[in-house]
Amino acid sequence: MKKSLKGKRVAIPGGTGFFGSHIVDKLKRLGVNVDVPRRPDYDFRKKKDALRYFKKVKPQIVINCAAFQGGIGFHSGKQADLFMDNLLMGSYLMEAAQKTGVKKFVNIIAGCAYPGYLDKGIMDEGDFWSGDLHDSIFSFGFARKASVVLGKALKKQYGFNSIHLVYANMYGPWDHFDPERSKALAALLRKIYEAKKSGSSQVEIWGTGRPIRDWLYVKDGVKGAIRAAEVYDSIEPLNIATGRGVSVTQLANAIKKAVGYTGTFKYDTEKPDGAMKKIFGIKKMKKELGWMPTTSLGQGIRETVDWFERNYK
Repeated sequence: MKKSLKGKRVAIPGGTGFFGSHIVDKLKRLGVNVDVPRRPDYDFRKKKDALRYFKKVKPQIVINCAAFQGGIGFHSGKQADLFMDNLLMGSYLMEAAQKTGVKKFVNIIAGCAYPGYLDKGIMDEGDFWSGDLHDSIFSFGFARKASVVLGKALKKQYGFNSIHLVYANMYGPWDHFDPERSKALAALLRKIYEAKKSGSSQVEIWGTGRPIRDWLYVKDGVKGAIRAAEVYDSIEPLNIATGRGVSVTQLANAIKKAVGYTGTFKYDTEKPDGAMKKIFGIKKMKKELGWMPTTSLGQGIRETVDWFERNYK
């Protein structure tokens, strides 16, 4: 494959979501022929809809961003729905892509597909199959992990080319700031912004503030996906991340600075922390892609806060 997506038809299931919309925007600005399926027209939990879409559009490349997910609180009471919806979407889309002649399937996977109880804290690709998923997100994580298994099976049986990119936590403009769906950074940003706006002297933070995560600015994540679509062809998972760990408290303080909030934080230790440390190894990413994220956490948060302030209402 030439090292460019120009001239290719690229389909992006999930292209109206947070990450997918950024990929669509970037590819269009690069002059790539992009198609985004719409939910009223297709339900990818149904095999016939996945086949119908690919037969109609005939894409050469698929970047699959379709997922039903949210922050740690969103999973409570939805475990079975999260498992079934994501298992069906991931399976039917990849199978339909293989059956309709798609040349490459780029599978976007959340980092919660990694084991949730690794003592080492830094997760290299060799650790992907090394233990149980964290109980707080086990059903969603396993459904995404299963899509890697299907990719390997289709590779062995049919020679189908799929790649599996495992992402750190992403944030940025267009994120989900709805409290029901948002992840830690977006949830904290909204809480801190609204506390400043209302004059509240205190913001509640879920958990102890000690969990450490790897936060990737969404525009860097887009560059990683496009680069991998161009040059990476191994069936083995590949991390897309910064390789740097940030605690919840450090994250909250960075947002506090960007927002200009002067109050204090209160920790609700009755709420779950999730896994205590999740940082992604990036040696393989640097070697295979010849690429690294360039946006600092401070810059990314400032840009996210600016967008949120403009779009708050």
